[in-house]
Amino acid sequence: MNFSLLFRHQGLLAFELVILTLAVALCSLHGELKPISNVEWLDVVGEGSVCLLTLCWILAVMMSRPPGQVTSLLAIGLSLFSFSALLDVIDEFMHYSNAATWLSLVESIPAAVGMIVMSYALYLWHQEQLALNKQLQRRELWYRSHEQIDVITQLYRADYWRDRATALQEQGIDASVVVLDINDFSEFNLRYGHQEGDRFLREISQLIVMNLRAVDLACRYAGDRFVILLPDTGLTEARELASQLERSIRNVAFKSGGQTTAIFHSVRSACARLKHQGTLSELMSGLNRQLDETSQQVA
Repeated sequence: MNFSLLFRHQGLLAFELVILTLAVALCSLHGELKPISNVEWLDVVGEGSVCLLTLCWILAVMMSRPPGQVTSLLAIGLSLFSFSALLDVIDEFMHYSNAATWLSLVESIPAAVGMIVMSYALYLWHQEQLALNKQLQRRELWYRSHEQIDVITQLYRADYWRDRATALQEQGIDASVVVLDINDFSEFNLRYGHQEGDRFLREISQLIVMNLRAVDLACRYAGDRFVILLPDTGLTEARELASQLERSIRNVAFKSGGQTTAIFHSVRSACARLKHQGTLSELMSGLNRQLDETSQQVA
C-alpha cells in the first residue's frame, strides 16, 4: 500500500475528517439514542457497508493517484457521498424531534452534489486516460494487464509477450521477433551497483520504446534481455530495426550517480520470423542460441 502517496493528500484527508466530524456532531446535537431493541440491524449492516466502502474508495483514490484536479474532485465527491452515508448509518441509532426534520434535507443533498462532482471527475479521468493510452501504445498490444508489468523497466514481462505473440499466430498475422541482450551487464552491476543497473535498464527500455512504431511491442524477457514483437514486418526490416537499436544504445552516454564521466554500453541482437505453426519455445531457443554464439564471438 502506497502510504507515502497517501500523505501527499493532507488537505483532502483533513476535508474528509471534517466531513465525518460534522455528520457525527449534527446527529449528536439534534437527536437522542434509540433503545437497542428498536435498532434495525439489517439496515445498519447494509448502510454501514456502503459507508465503509466509500471510505475505502477515498483511501484507494489517494493511494493510487498523485495530487491533481481529478484526484481532488474524486475525493471531494466521495467525501460528500460519505457524509450522507454516515448520516444514514447514525439515523438507525438516533431519534430526532420534529424540529430537526431539516436533517433529512441535509442528508440527501450532499450525496446528490457528490455524485455530480464525481461524474465530472470521471469525465476528466476519461480525458486523462486517453492521453495515457497514447503514451502506452508502444508498451501494449491490444490488451492491458497491469499485473504483468515489470516494476523496474515498466515494460510488460515475458508472459505478456508470449500471450500477444500467440494471439498473432492464431490470427495468422505475419510478424518478426527481435531479441536484445546487453553485453557484460553483470560486470556493470558489480562495478556500479544493482540500483544503477536498474536505472540503466529503465533508460534502455525507454530508448527501445522510442524507436518502435505504435503497433510494435517491447517487453523485458529476462534479466538484461528484451524481446520485441513486430507485426506485419519482414525479417529484413526487423534486422534493420535491430541494427538501429544497437547504434542508438551504443551512443547513450549514461552517467552513474554524481559522476561526470559518461559510460557507454553496447547490446547484441538476434532476429527471426514468427511462424504460424512453430512453438514460441522453439523460436526463443533459436534466438537465445544466436545471442550466445554472438557473445562468444565478441569475447
